[in-house]
Amino acid sequence: MVQEAFINGVSTRKMERLAQSLGIESLSAGQVSEITKDLSDQVEWFRTRPLEKEYPVIWVDALYEKVRCERHVISMAVALVQGLTSEGNREILAVEPLIA
Repeated sequence: MVQEAFINGVSTRKMERLAQSLGIESLSAGQVSEITKDLSDQVEWFRTRPLEKEYPVIWVDALYEKVRCERHVISMAVALVQGLTSEGNREILAVEPLIA
């Protein structure tokens, strides 16, 4: 719930009220920070992982998503890159914001 709220731009301060509305008695700002740090670590791993397979076919598309930029949430184009492996499986290779 905390990761989803963070992705959707809910501030750390509002997280505690959100958690209480879902029946979670206490959720400190430190706990929220730790959870969102874990999410950031997962994103960094995905972005920097080595691509070790061959992808004979690659698709690139973009869509607009709400993205946290500094202290604001804005609409931004996000590139989505998919690859087709030699075995015929699709894999997401990258999801990157397109900064103008």
